[in-house]
Parts: sequence; structure tokens; C-alpha cells
Amino acid sequence: MNTFVLIVLGQIVSLFGNAALRFALPLYLLRQTGSAALYGGITALAMLPALAGMLTGGALADRCRKTRLMALLDLVTAGIAAAAAAGLPHLPLLPLVLTVLGSLYAIQGLYQPVVRACLPLLLNGTQLLRGNAVIQLVDTVDELLGPLLGAVLLERLGIRGLLVLCGCCFALSAGMELCLRIPQDVPYDTKLSVRSLWADLRESAQFLTGQAAVLRLAAAMAAVNLLEVPALTVGVPVLVVQTLQKSDASLGLVQAVLSAGGILGGVLAGTVFVRHPIRSGTPLLLALSGVCAALGLALRVSVLQFGSILVLGAVFMAVAALFNVWFFAQLQVLVPQAQLGKTTACCTVLACLTQPIGQAAYGIAFQHWAAHPADVLLAAGVLSALVLWLLQTRRTV
Repeated sequence: MNTFVLIVLGQIVSLFGNAALRFALPLYLLRQTGSAALYGGITALAMLPALAGMLTGGALADRCRKTRLMALLDLVTAGIAAAAAAGLPHLPLLPLVLTVLGSLYAIQGLYQPVVRACLPLLLNGTQLLRGNAVIQLVDTVDELLGPLLGAVLLERLGIRGLLVLCGCCFALSAGMELCLRIPQDVPYDTKLSVRSLWADLRESAQFLTGQAAVLRLAAAMAAVNLLEVPALTVGVPVLVVQTLQKSDASLGLVQAVLSAGGILGGVLAGTVFVRHPIRSGTPLLLALSGVCAALGLALRVSVLQFGSILVLGAVFMAVAALFNVWFFAQLQVLVPQAQLGKTTACCTVLACLTQPIGQAAYGIAFQHWAAHPADVLLAAGVLSALVLWLLQTRRTV
């Protein structure tokens, strides 16, 4: 079977199990304790290992055989799921859930840079764009279906049964990855140590500061996650539940439509970019700003409010998916293979660090201007367009 197809199949199985457990474990804790504060706190704490995982995974991707590393990560995850299922009746619930959840986030952070670093060894040109689109699509679909199926399976199988099932998914994915044959998988042999990994990360930071084109890409992604994405991720629930006073079912419908927009963007990236490749991501970035501003204007018309959230929200997610695919494809072209894993991880962590800041800022903004949420989105569109314009030089992003 084609190596890329095997990677995609392994991604589907592994990411589904990871997404299902990351949704089900906090939900199980919430049902057992009834504490919303504990639910939110443990979810936030579990995100921290993901950042460390991304940085470490990027360094490991450039130093280790990628096929073995992916298989090892899935086998470790299968072992964690099995151990959690065995220990659940006997061990304290809170430490167990926090440990397993943190491990899942950390392993996902380790896993993704390795997959991204594999693609340039298998694909090139327009095939690389299409490959990134497929990986983005798989990630989006798993993040949508994982929680949905995880909730159903949690009710049917219980938490222990779900842990066992997902453990089998990880073991199956590891088996697929052991069958992979990637050309030039190991750039060079070297011994692993904490010092060598730290040196790799330092080297990657130095590489970023010395490469203007890569640095502009990283800055653009950070700006998107600071100014544009949080405007929708924070604004949509506020608009639906508080401003329009719709039901939770309505909010669920909106979230599903937004996820569908992300899936559509992944599909389009695999076709539009192949037929009409673009050299600059600026039109996509400005389109995101325009959608924010357009939603702010549409919300001023009462009959358009809910419909505009559905339509423009889906458009926003589709364009964001297109930009995400283009971004990683550009990185894979600009960055040498020996630096790719580390640099991809650093750029991803940079984006992850700016997004919580944007979420907090927009949360304050929507609360302060609760009577005028449309103005917040309009200002977000204008401000992000201005910042993105300032980031541009004669050689655009």
C-alpha cells in the first residue's frame, strides 16, 4: 500500500482515539464530581504538556527514525489507556484523569511535528500541498467526530470500555506505522540526550531569527491566532447564547456548521491549490479580516443575525483551513529537511501561545461591550487587517 495512504490511515485511527478520550475523560470527571470549575481547570492544565510535546516532538522528528517514533508514541498511548482502564476502580479519580489527559495532549503534541516532517520526504510540488490538505482534513474530521462518537461510546461502553477500545485503536495505528517505509527517514545518526534536544531547540530559534521569510510566516500565523481566530471562537458562543439568547442545541448546530466549514476548507485546499497555486498567503489573511468585519456589519441587522453567524462563521473556518494548509506547505518548502521538525514545532507553539492571549482579550472585550458585540467583531476585522498589512514588506507573506 502507498506509504502516504498508510500514514493517513494511521492518523485517522490514532487521532480519533486521542480526540475521543480528550473529550470523554473531562466529561466523566464532570459527571462524577459535578464541579464545572474543576472541569475547566483540569482541561486548561492538560494543555500545558501539549506545548512541551510539540517542541520535543519537533526536535525528535529531526533526530529519530520517524516511522519508529510514530509507532512508539502510539504504543505508549495504548499502554497508558490500558493502565488507566485497569487502575480506574482503585486509583483516585482526579490524579488519574489529569495524568492520562496530560499524557494524551503531550503525545499528540509529539506526534504532529513528526507527521509534518514526513511529508516532504514522500511528496513534492503540488502533491505536497495536497498532502498537507489531507492531513489538515483528517485532523479536522477527527476533532469533530472524536468527541461526538466519544460521547456515544462513553454512554454505551462506560469509561473503562472506551479506554480499552481507544487503546486498541492506538495499537492498530502502531502496527500500520511499523509497516511504513520512508526514503531518507534518518538524516544522520546521533545520540539523544536532554542537552542535544535543548541544543536543537536553540538552533531552531536561531534559524527562525535569521530567516526573514520563515519569521514572517511565523509572525503571520501568530497574528491570526491572536487577532482573528479568537474573535470567532470566543465571539460565537457569546453571540448565540447571550446576545441572541438561543438554546444549547442552537449553539451545537452553529459549532457543527463551523466544523463543516473547516472540513470544506481542507477539501478545497486539496483541489484549488493544486490547480491554482498561490505564492502569497496575504489574500487569505485579509479574507479572514474581511469576514470578521462583515459579520460585525451583518449583526447590526436583526433578521440576519443568526444566519450570518452560520454562513460567515463557516466561511471563516474554511478560509482558516486553507491558510493553515498553505502555511505548512510553505514551511516545508522554505525550511531544510534537517530543520523542519524543530522549526514547525516552534512555529506551532508560537501560535498556541498567542491564541490564549487573544481568547482572554476578546473575553474581556465581549464582556465590556456586551451591548455592542457587533462593534467588537468589526474592530477585530479592521485591527487584524491593519496589523497584517504592517507585517508585510516588499516580499509578502
